[in-house]
Formats: sequence, C-alpha cells, structure tokens
Amino acid sequence: MRYALKFLLVALLLPVTACTTNSKSYREITDPNLRYIAVIKEMRTGYAMVIYNPVTCREIGPACGFFRSHAYAHQRLNHTLIDVPSAYPPLFERQADCWAAKYASDEEVQAALVFFGNQENLRKYRVPGDAEDRAATIRECARQAQKPAAGTD
Repeated sequence: MRYALKFLLVALLLPVTACTTNSKSYREITDPNLRYIAVIKEMRTGYAMVIYNPVTCREIGPACGFFRSHAYAHQRLNHTLIDVPSAYPPLFERQADCWAAKYASDEEVQAALVFFGNQENLRKYRVPGDAEDRAATIRECARQAQKPAAGTD
C-alpha cells in the first residue's frame, strides 16, 4: 500500500512522456528512488508504463535508452510483467535484450555494450544476469539487424 501511494504521488507530480516504438504506445515516468535503471508495469489504464531512474540515467547516458527499450520489450513480447527485473526468466531477458538491440538507436546499443563491459557499472547499478552473456546477445542481435554497434565493445 505504501509503495502504491508513493507511486501515485510520483505519477501525479512528475512529467509523463508518451513514446512510440513500432507504432505501439507506452508511457514513461521518472522515479529518482527506483532501485533499477528501468522497469515496466502494466497500468489499469491499459498502458504499459516504463519507469526509470533519472539520476542513474544522467550517470549512464545513452545506455539508459537501451534499458528503457529493454523494459518496454517485455510488454511488446507479451511477457508477464514482473515488478522485480531479476525475477524474469533468463529466456525473457535474452529476448528483451535482443528486441532492444534491434529497435533502440545505434548509439544506445553501443552504449549498452560499453556499459556491460565496465566492471564498475556492474558493481554500482542493479543489472540482472551475466554481463558477458548479455553483451553477446546484444551484439548478435545487433548484427542480425545490421547495426554498426554489432562489431564493437
């Protein structure tokens, strides 16, 4: 209940942006207290809401766009949405990484690869899964999508 009230207050006070990816709408909202970079929640209004930490996003730059795309991918791929990103099955995480590698901007994909290659990032930020495996998935899916980021780390 406490979290729901806090979320409602944040939702009312902070700006909401509407985004489209592959002609499907979703909304984004910031939450500076979010423990993860980005998560997605299904709202009662029928929209999926990507919630991201703006403080973390300022720190990690364009990689934040990749993580926001990754969160949205869970909804696009019809995954059951889970409040705790580390609770997603590994297959869902690989699928969301692959989707984001294909649809996020080249700059965001490249930034995600750099992010996963930086041990300090992995210690500082809550990112589920094995960084090397995630980077390999991102690289392979970017290659399939013929993105320039596919050949670099």
